[in-house]
Formats: sequence, C-alpha cells, structure tokens
Amino acid sequence: MGYILLPIIGALIGWITNYIAIRLLFRPYVPVRLWLVPATFQGLIPKRRLQIAESVGRVVAEKLFSVEELTANVDMLKLQAEAAKAAREAAERWCDKKMGLLPGSLRDFCSSYLCEAVSNEVAAQFPKMTERFFLQMREQIDIQNIVESKLNALSLEDMEEVVLAVARRELRQIEWLGGVLGFIIGLVQALIAYYLV
Repeated sequence: MGYILLPIIGALIGWITNYIAIRLLFRPYVPVRLWLVPATFQGLIPKRRLQIAESVGRVVAEKLFSVEELTANVDMLKLQAEAAKAAREAAERWCDKKMGLLPGSLRDFCSSYLCEAVSNEVAAQFPKMTERFFLQMREQIDIQNIVESKLNALSLEDMEEVVLAVARRELRQIEWLGGVLGFIIGLVQALIAYYLV
C-alpha cells in the first residue's frame, strides 16, 4: 500500500507546489511580514510592478510599435482626398452663410469657384501639412510612457485578470506538469524502496 501511496502523494505535492507558486506571482498584493522570519513577502508582480511596466513600455516602443511605423502605414492618398472633401464641405457651409445676399447665379458661381479653389489648395498643401503634423506627432507622442502609464493605472486585480486570461491554459499545464513530475518522483521512490527493502 505504501508503494502505491508514494506516487500519489508525490503527484499531489507537485501539483499543490506549482499551484501555490503560480498564485504567488500575484499574491499577496501588499507586503506581508512573516511571523517567524524577519522578512516581508509580496507577490512578484505587485513587488516589481513599476519595473515590469517600464520594461514592457520600452519593449513596445522599441520593438513592437513606433510612431514612425504608424505614419508609414497611413494611406496618404486617401487622407488627402478626405481632407480636400472636408475643406470643400466647410467652404460650402461658409458660402451658404456669407453669400446669402448675392443673386442666385452669381452666388452659385462664386460659391462653386471658392469651394473648388479651397479644395484644390488643401489637396496641394496636404503633403507639407502632413509632414509637419507627423513631425510634431513624433516629437510629442511617447509610446513607452503611454504604455507604462496604462499598465501602472491598472489595479493589481485587473493586471492579474489580464495575465490569467492570456496564459490560463499554460499556467494550468504548469500545475499539471508539477503533478506528473511529482508522480514520477514518487514512483521512482517507490521502486527504490521496493528493491532496497
């Protein structure tokens, strides 16, 4: 009976150990002073939260996403057409308000000419405007800081939920792997005990 219990107990110990180790990544959220040992204990992620947020922000900014990539992936012709269209609509609204006293045909001619001129000028100036806009965007947007701030703004419970939502399956596999390894170690112990006794 003892030989059968060794692998079962080993599996149970391996599974429980890994289960607790995974939970200790997040908990306790706040430092806890251990009663018998003169040390405090806190979950890895709560303890290193600021460093983790900084590292993730840096990796996202340097390796995954940049303002340069964002601007490189913009469809400039589509944006240029949208800007010209918006300028034309704004000019039409302005003409409707300001040219109401002119006779109908003169009003239509002036309005049409002005709207076309504004639309064409915006389309012609659009590449220069976007170049300046993207230059300002590159100078003002700090992706690392944005990511870091967002991560630091998450509560520890939300952060734990995000990690578990992404890696729940893998973490469960780690728990079960602990059980399997514990079972194998218990089986080896049982075999050693059987042949030595």
